[in-house]
Amino acid sequence: MAPQLIAVVGASGSGKTTVARQLRSTLEQVGQRTDLISMDSYYKAVGHPLNNYDRPAAFDFDLMVEDLAQLKAGQPIDVPTYDFVTHRRQPEVVRVEPVDVIVVEGLFLYALEELLQHFDARIYLEVDPDLCFQRRSDRDQRERGREPEDIKRQYFDQVYPGYQQYIYPSRVHATHTIEALPDDPVEWVQNLLK
Repeated sequence: MAPQLIAVVGASGSGKTTVARQLRSTLEQVGQRTDLISMDSYYKAVGHPLNNYDRPAAFDFDLMVEDLAQLKAGQPIDVPTYDFVTHRRQPEVVRVEPVDVIVVEGLFLYALEELLQHFDARIYLEVDPDLCFQRRSDRDQRERGREPEDIKRQYFDQVYPGYQQYIYPSRVHATHTIEALPDDPVEWVQNLLK
């Protein structure tokens, strides 16, 4: 049986990863076998820093479309792993089985009809851009060792313009628009599965 695929899209710093993990946990609470895929795994394997990671051209859409189609056909896939330090795909892959529900989170999941058609539910995170910037800045300093000025430059030169051009307009494809999951998400998730 084909899994249900749930997409979670929003700006950088909107909480996609957090919401995707909460969804997965809640789905498991209600008896669903679940897995999680991040679109970040599908960055192109360039071997050097991209000029701009906040444009659709940074991603290997062909592979992602193929993988989602395989999952919907009931076949397992091997999701690539991407190293943000070396800017390369790693030899290791992550096996994802066609379980009951797979949550997929990423910036540009609504960018192509070929991707959109695979999602049974499409969530868009509508979060204040100032809060998104603060979250991203905190994360990049903490997890990636980046300097505040470099983070600010990249955000206003690339991240925010990419959001305005591609991500915010894509919200029209969402079936659900939220700021965050409710404090007690079980009922909300059960309705989502219907």
